[in-house]
Amino acid sequence: MSAQDIADRAGLSVTLVRRVLRTPTHGSTVRDIARTTADAILGVPLPHRRNPGAPGLTDSAEASRLLADLARAGWPATTLAQRLNVNPRTVAEVRDKRPRLHLDLALRIRRLHRDMIGLDPAGYGIHPTDIARTRAAATRRTVTPAA
Repeated sequence: MSAQDIADRAGLSVTLVRRVLRTPTHGSTVRDIARTTADAILGVPLPHRRNPGAPGLTDSAEASRLLADLARAGWPATTLAQRLNVNPRTVAEVRDKRPRLHLDLALRIRRLHRDMIGLDPAGYGIHPTDIARTRAAATRRTVTPAA
């Protein structure tokens, strides 16, 4: 967590948090910290290691590959978007190599891939025509044009 994240969650100024986090130099004395400040900082819950609550951006290469895998399996972008709580256009942009995306979306895509890659879309109400169209489009995207 950054000093800004801690300050936001504790309701303190970021300058105060940075002062507390700064390590004293050799030979200097440690400054006293007000009890209320210490309690506010110590009361900040740590984010879960696998599911960070803080916003951030990450590379989209893995998410793009996972969405392409789901498309090759026949899952339409609209269905994936509903499960991810995003717009279908967002799914298409990430799949087609948007350079960066939010960390929480990347984690949701990873979870979605893990849960859905082994499932048959037809068993979940996806029309066979939509499955075939999605697979054909995924194949066209992966085939490189001949030069």
